[in-house]
Amino acid sequence: MKPILAILTEAIRFDNQAALKFFRQFSVIHFYKSAPYHDLSAKDLQGAIQYQNTADLEAKLCRLKPDIIQGAEPYGSRNQLKLCSVAWRVSRKLKIPLIFPMLENRPVNRRFGILGPILRKILYIYAQQAKIIFYLNEGAKRNLLDAGVNPKKLKRLLYGIWGIDTSIFKPINTPLRGRGENKVRSILFVGRIDEAKGIDYLLQAWEQIYQDFPQIELLFAGSGPLVWKVKKSQNKRVRYLGQIATQELPKIYSGALITCYPSVTLERWEEQVGMVNLQSLSCGTPVITTKSGAIPEYINDKVGILIPERDASALARAMRKLLEDEKLRARLGPAGREYILKNFGAQRTIQKTEEILLGLLR
Repeated sequence: MKPILAILTEAIRFDNQAALKFFRQFSVIHFYKSAPYHDLSAKDLQGAIQYQNTADLEAKLCRLKPDIIQGAEPYGSRNQLKLCSVAWRVSRKLKIPLIFPMLENRPVNRRFGILGPILRKILYIYAQQAKIIFYLNEGAKRNLLDAGVNPKKLKRLLYGIWGIDTSIFKPINTPLRGRGENKVRSILFVGRIDEAKGIDYLLQAWEQIYQDFPQIELLFAGSGPLVWKVKKSQNKRVRYLGQIATQELPKIYSGALITCYPSVTLERWEEQVGMVNLQSLSCGTPVITTKSGAIPEYINDKVGILIPERDASALARAMRKLLEDEKLRARLGPAGREYILKNFGAQRTIQKTEEILLGLLR
């Protein structure tokens, strides 16, 4: 029988569940409390078990008796901190390896204020029990080392996020050169429509160029507190698409000329990966994004255009450049797809994960 990997999650969604199909050497059981994105069918949830509270979760884990348990990260949220406690106890009770991912890249004192030293101590104790900690960006690594975690336990991998399922996120029907022929062409934003994603700067940049490109419209896919600003700009060829299911995103990306993702750093948040950029590149659509958080660790100028944060003029210039230079778009599109296939395919990430986890059981 295959060894069992138990993954503990607060909220499950399509992209962190569907990729588990690539596990070949482990049986993966995904424990989750809620599925708030409504993007998973009953079939998608096969291999997942819902729990009601931490006591219910702990009881179900002890009955399952997994071979490895993956907890949450202590800096994620209060609920994730509770999952850390469950994983820590079950690991000790069943005498099985504990692993967990780390994404939080804001300095802990900036992120949590007076609670920072307490959380740093919790992370240290939690990491003492862990056999392997997967970090997803250099800021997360700094936070781990700052807490006194043994560097020999750290491995960089897109664990938990997994990367891109390139069989789903792929160019659909329309080659980049022909996109928008005989219809309005578009620039696309995908993500949470809030301050952290640079919505104000994107709308300001659009103000600077939209009159020069009457055949182009700016599309927004997502939800959030700044939707009202997007809707307010609809008379300037801005269109709000609403929340798009993950499975539908490849068609949206594949219909756009460019994806813009101008994230900004806030006091208590910065971009930890920038999955929208990777999804867009996998669909052959060039990206314009910011040098914000961990984004430069994942995107380079061979596959996209990186600009400073909070600079609407620089964003407008980059948009203008890609709209006017069809040859550049045609070069960046296939380069982006190849870049994802080579570096960030979910299947490749999970193969590496299984090699590492099997080493814990030998």
